[in-house]
Amino acid sequence: MVLIQVLKRNVLVWGYLTAALALTGAVENGVIRKRPAVPYPEQFSSVYALAGEFRVVFANLLWIKAEQYHHEYLLKNKHWTENKDLMALLDIITALDPHFVEAYEVGAYILANAYRDPERTLKYLDRAIAYNPSAWELHNIAAIMQVRFGNPVSALKHAYLASTLCRDPFYRERNLRLIRTIRRIISEQRPAKNTRVRNSP
Repeated sequence: MVLIQVLKRNVLVWGYLTAALALTGAVENGVIRKRPAVPYPEQFSSVYALAGEFRVVFANLLWIKAEQYHHEYLLKNKHWTENKDLMALLDIITALDPHFVEAYEVGAYILANAYRDPERTLKYLDRAIAYNPSAWELHNIAAIMQVRFGNPVSALKHAYLASTLCRDPFYRERNLRLIRTIRRIISEQRPAKNTRVRNSP
């Protein structure tokens, strides 16, 4: 007898919960239909903000997975920048959280070394820097890539920014060395160009 009463109570509770959930869904669908296509800043709800936080959390969880996959790859191949399979995961991470600097760093090296695609690498870094203009690490990598791809003048701008933005004395010194190296490359290229112009008929 007591068991039957407990079962009836559980059925009623589950019925009320199901009805409440269905009603909530219907109300939410009605609100979504009436919402403007592009929400204005004052219309952002706490639910929308919470969804943004979940995106960041999910990006961090995917980064942990990427790290695990990266270390598994290193057991078979020491050249981690040739791991093309990791790029798709990095693209998802940066789509979820465009401020994930570490993911952009790894992605830039994979695009440069595994795909050997200078144009795509530089566009990727431009996007990363657009979202993270004060990330000295991205400017440093952009400077290195610009030199690798034969654009030392463009590299110098990024090297200066990396040096200015960096607060760590060790890395700041490395950025200053990079600036000196790029200046030397530019100065060596100028006499070579002048010689070619003078020797041309």
